[in-house]
Formats: sequence, structure tokens, C-alpha cells
Amino acid sequence: MSSISSTNPVSNLASQLFTVADGNSDGRLSATEFQSFLVQLLGNLTTHQTSGLGTETSSVRQRAADAPPRTYQGMLGFDYVKLNTPTHTTPKYVFARATQDMNLPADRASRSAGLQQIVDNVKQNGYANAKVVGDDTIDFGDGSGEIDVLTGDGQWWWGPKS
Repeated sequence: MSSISSTNPVSNLASQLFTVADGNSDGRLSATEFQSFLVQLLGNLTTHQTSGLGTETSSVRQRAADAPPRTYQGMLGFDYVKLNTPTHTTPKYVFARATQDMNLPADRASRSAGLQQIVDNVKQNGYANAKVVGDDTIDFGDGSGEIDVLTGDGQWWWGPKS
């Protein structure tokens, strides 16, 4: 994106959108980053009803003013608003924030090896009894049992172990 002119408003917008979508700031947009960006964008568009342009514009401005200091990328299976509400501290969302705070490589082996780091973060955020119980499974110690947190291709997810 180095050829974008800084004087063209559309180019500036494209550059800003790319920066938001490029979650790991490597200058490249992976399919996962693009998908996450679209989920976030479309989720925000479809969950906020408006009664006209002025209403939406002011509500967008208000959401921006109220935004938490750390903005988390949307994740499939996770509500974007809950993910970005620090007071929403269910195990699922504490886990989801930890996955992004740890910024582990996207391959399954690295993420599986990094589960203890995720659990250490989760423990610091209210779930002292959390523990890794498998190569893709965590027990958060909240009575819900084992939760499968990693798909076969290395994507984070949330699913009770059956």
C-alpha cells in the first residue's frame, strides 16, 4: 500500500481500513484477518439500527468516545461488543482477549504450545483454577468442564468438549 497518496481522502480511508484489518501489523492481509475484519464490520452494521444518517453518525461518534483503550479484533463465534467490553468477564471472553493479548503465531502447533500462556493470562483475570487439560482443551475451573478452544486448522474457537 506504499503507493497510496496521502492527499486523496479515499486513499486515506483505504489505508486506515487496511491498518485496522491488518491485526498483526505485518503489512499483509491474511484471509483470517480479512474475515475477522468483515465479521467485525458487518456485525457492527447489522446490530445498530438507525432512524436516519444523523442518528447513526452521532452514535458512531459516541461509541468511538466510549471505546476501551485496547480494541480487540472480531473473532468468529464471539460477540464483538462483549469482546471489547472489559467488564464482560465470562471465561469465554477473558479467553478471547487473552488469545489476542498473547499474539501467538497462527499455526496450530504454536497455538497449542502457547495454551499455558493463555491460561496464565486467564488466571490473572479472575479464573485462578484454570488449567490446560489437552493440546486443544482448557478447564476454566468454573464448573463448565473442559472447553475445546482450538480447531484442527489452528483457529481459536469455543466449544464444550463432548
